[in-house]
This record gives sequence, C-alpha cells and structure tokens, in this order.
Amino acid sequence: MSENKKIVVSPCISICQYDHEDTCIGCYRTKEERLKWKDQDSTSQWKEENLQAIKQRMPEAHLKSWNETYDKKTARILSREKP
Repeated sequence: MSENKKIVVSPCISICQYDHEDTCIGCYRTKEERLKWKDQDSTSQWKEENLQAIKQRMPEAHLKSWNETYDKKTARILSREKP
C-alpha cells in the first residue's frame, strides 16, 4: 500500500457537536480539519500529523477516554481490511 493510501482511521468517535469555537467536543477537530479528512487528496502523513495535533488539544481526562474509544474503532476497522 502506498504511503498516500495508508489507512489512517478518522478520529471521529461519533460525538459530533461543536463548541463556540467550531471545534468538535468529541474528536477536537475543527470543521476545516473535518472537511480535510474527507478530501481524497489529503495524505496519510497529514492525517497522522493532525491526529497528533488534536491529541495535544484534548484535556487529559478526555484524551484517556478518547484513546480507548479510538483504539477499539481502529482495531475493528483494520480487522476488516485484512485479506
């Protein structure tokens, strides 16, 4: 699989509500970042860098529960990708 097509699972954890700064309270992405994740031209490298950026924005208490949910989601999605 090429670097550009490497699977990087979306940080969305299905709590899609925005605060007054237009940041999702579930995944801490901005609306602009959310749109860029859906763009076919967004690279895996950008997505990985964005994941690190949103993790840094999250309060520690939220990061712990988000990590647990994201890890389960990632395992579920990647298990479907295996031949």
